[in-house]
Amino acid sequence: MLQPKLFSLRILYQPAHLVFSTRTLSLMWFDLIRLRTRLKRIGQRNVTPSSSKLHVGCGKRRIEGWLNVDVMHSDYDVDLACGRLPWKSGVFDAVISQHVIEHLELVEESLPLLRELQRVLKTNGEIWLSCPDIEKACRSYLEHGMTDLLEDRKSRDSGYTLGGMPPQQLINDLFHNYGQHKNLYDFRLLEWALTTAGFTAVQQHTEADLLARFPEFPARNDDQQSIYVCARAT
Repeated sequence: MLQPKLFSLRILYQPAHLVFSTRTLSLMWFDLIRLRTRLKRIGQRNVTPSSSKLHVGCGKRRIEGWLNVDVMHSDYDVDLACGRLPWKSGVFDAVISQHVIEHLELVEESLPLLRELQRVLKTNGEIWLSCPDIEKACRSYLEHGMTDLLEDRKSRDSGYTLGGMPPQQLINDLFHNYGQHKNLYDFRLLEWALTTAGFTAVQQHTEADLLARFPEFPARNDDQQSIYVCARAT
C-alpha cells in the first residue's frame, strides 16, 4: 500500500484528465470563472445600469436594447449565484431569464437571486422565467418513454444524440445535464420560489406569450419541455 505522502505526490503530478473526470474538470473550471467574476465585482454597489431591461444568463444570445448579463463574455459579467447584484434598487422595468434558474441550487442560490431581482425591479416590473418542466418530463417518461421529448430535442438540435442509449436516458439529461442542473421546477414550485422572494401575480405562460411581449427575443421553440412564467415585483 502506498504511504499517504507518496500517494499524494503521485496524484499531484498526474495530468489533470487522469485524476479528475471530464465533468469534474468542467465544474472546477466554471467555479474558477465564477471566482474571477466575483473578484472583478468586489465593492461594486448601487450601479446604474445601461438599460432598463435586464437579460439574465444571456450566454451567446445578446439582445439589442437589453443589458445582457452572464458570468463571462457579457455586457456586464456577474456571478448570479453570489447572492448580491450590483445595481441600484428599482432600476429595471423587466427581467428575462431563460433556462438559467435550473443551474442554481434552490435555497442558497436561486432564492437569493430572485430576491435580488425583485429588489432591482421597479414596482410592478415584470420577470419572465423559463426552465425545464418537471411535470412535462415526468408525463413524457410515463406516457411515451421520453420518445416525444427526444424527437422534440432533435428537431431543435440536429446533432443531439444519446449515444445509442434508450430514450429514457433523456430524463437524466434534463434533471442532471452532466452535473450542471441543480434544481428543476414545475409551476407550483416555481410559484412558491417567486412568492417567497417577494413577487406577486405569478402566472404560467407559453413561449408565444413571451415573444408577443418581447418580439426582439429569438424563439427557442421549447414549449414541449419547458415551463414559462411571469410575475410582478412589489
